[in-house]
Amino acid sequence: MPVPSPSHHVRASDARRVRDLLRIAVAGRARTGDLLPGEDELMVGHGVPRSAVRAALGLLREEGLLRPGPTAHRIVARPHYPGRTAVTGTGTRVPRWLERTGIAAPDVLADWLGVPVGTPCLRTECVSETAGGGAVLETHYLATEAAALLLAVPGTGPFDRQLADAGLRPARAGTRSGPVPADPDSAALLGVAAGAPLLGAERTLTGDDGRVLAVSVLRADPAGSVPVARDGAAAAQPDSSARTASSESASAGVLSGR
Repeated sequence: MPVPSPSHHVRASDARRVRDLLRIAVAGRARTGDLLPGEDELMVGHGVPRSAVRAALGLLREEGLLRPGPTAHRIVARPHYPGRTAVTGTGTRVPRWLERTGIAAPDVLADWLGVPVGTPCLRTECVSETAGGGAVLETHYLATEAAALLLAVPGTGPFDRQLADAGLRPARAGTRSGPVPADPDSAALLGVAAGAPLLGAERTLTGDDGRVLAVSVLRADPAGSVPVARDGAAAAQPDSSARTASSESASAGVLSGR
């Protein structure tokens, strides 16, 4: 059974944000058997209430990645990334922008962006059309300098076009991807059934100078081309599985697992 949507006391985007960043931490830095930080530490680190932390942990439990313990959640599996498929919105329809929010970068996001913990960052979220007629929920993060340039251009077109209009032209793109189950809120935004297999991807865009311009978490229903995870363990894989983080990724602390 999919985890129910967070209560009205929890912003769904907050729960998704914490879930995504914890998922990246589990994939890149942790090992099976490790304990995640406790709820209090996660609340402070991510700047969200306990209810949002609990909702995020519930989504990761549903993926089969965590097991609750007496003091904290234990990691029982790690996300499985069998490919490097790009799933950005490239359709003809104008994206449906959901929000632009300023946040202080928690440790995982700071490592990924290559900035100090607590650096002000811009988080944007939209639903776009894929080239194949599917839909993708895009969440993008930019640090202060890049965010200021992006905010100076009209915020109506696709994210990658906005980057180009802002003069932020990446020299390299590092992507890793794999099947993930649709949580109820993402499912509602994408128009699919809760628990349906989506293609999940994490992307890093790097400039000529080696600095990270933007990082993204993407959840896509690319017109039925998503592989179905076997044995009912959508997106979960034991720690011994080979990881396929792109060697082009500039977020070495997270995407390469160092």
